[in-house]
Amino acid sequence: MKKTILLSLIFALAAAFFAYAYLADIESKYKKMAEPVSVVVAKQRITPGIIVKKEMLAEKLIPKEYVQPKAFSKISALITKDGESVYTALNAIEEGEQILSTKVSRPSEETGITNIIPEGLKAIAVNFDNVSATVITPGTKIDVLCIIRYADKNKQYHESVYVIAQNILVLASGSNYIGAPKKKNDDSQQDASNIITLAVTVEEAQTIILAADKSKLKFIIRPSGDDNKYEAKPLKISDIVKDISVSEPLRSERQSKDLSRAQLEALEMINKYANGK
Repeated sequence: MKKTILLSLIFALAAAFFAYAYLADIESKYKKMAEPVSVVVAKQRITPGIIVKKEMLAEKLIPKEYVQPKAFSKISALITKDGESVYTALNAIEEGEQILSTKVSRPSEETGITNIIPEGLKAIAVNFDNVSATVITPGTKIDVLCIIRYADKNKQYHESVYVIAQNILVLASGSNYIGAPKKKNDDSQQDASNIITLAVTVEEAQTIILAADKSKLKFIIRPSGDDNKYEAKPLKISDIVKDISVSEPLRSERQSKDLSRAQLEALEMINKYANGK
């Protein structure tokens, strides 16, 4: 009887010990998970394709269990020793959201712009005129316009300007791209290229390619923070100069037909996407 009681007591003590150890381990884990740690969060909404600057970020203490995988813990990890911002947002980052290494990218000479193309978009190189293209810097937002001259079915000539793409992100100007190390003055002078790389949808790319082949491309630069899309109707030269002649003799009938057919096809496509259909 005494032996049975002793064994029961031993088992009870062992069970109590293991229960205590188990609960202590759980308590330790919860304390560790609740331990406040530093994480970098967005102070404002960060749109895809822009450089993530220091003033857009904040360090915040949160329980360790709420820290997401691959989150940055210090702002200093996102900038150089000289304080230069070199990371670019690959996706939209909302205010208060943790900054993850999967949502930003630091371009290099090897990767070029591949890693900075926003999700769902493509990159297209556009040849603007050499003088105006030099004022564009990577990260700028622009609207793309085309000036097209065409003949209608009555063989009357028209010259119109169309807004064919709005709020387009400039990924690169020449070989200077978003987040890339700044070139020396001598290098930048040699790199005054008129090739601008844009982030566009497939439909926008189709419209820009067609317009570039059949007309002249121009652009207007948007102010910072302007992401609106506006209703812009085509403007004809006759809307500006009321007494201008809209007819012009053709060099040949065949040339007239070829010109009309090609330009009307271009006009039809441009109209389609300029009107947002």
